Amino acid sequence: MPVVSKNQAVAMNLAHAVQTGQAKAKPGSPSAEIAKSMKPSSLADFTGPAPAGLPKKVAPPPAAPGPPAKNVGGPGPGRPNMRVKNVGKPVKKMRFM
Repeated sequence: MPVVSKNQAVAMNLAHAVQTGQAKAKPGSPSAEIAKSMKPSSLADFTGPAPAGLPKKVAPPPAAPGPPAKNVGGPGPGRPNMRVKNVGKPVKKMRFM
C-alpha cells in the first residue's frame, strides 16, 4: 500500500528509522505512535522515497452521517421559547492595590 501524501511519507520513514534504531522519537509524537502500533513488515511497505506528484496533505474523510446535532447553546431554531434576560447594571470591576 503506497503513501498518499508527502507528510505521510515523512512520518512513515521516520517511524521505520525509530523501529530500526537509526533515530529517536519524542514520546507521544506521531512517528513514535506509528512505530509502536505497526509491525516492521507492514511499515516497510510504506517506506522509501515518496512518488512524484503527491499532495503535501490530504483532507480527512468526511464524518459518518449520524443524528442531527441538537441546538443546546441558546435561542434559535428548535428553541423558540428561550429568551435572554437583562439582569441589570454591569458589576464594577474590582481593583486590587
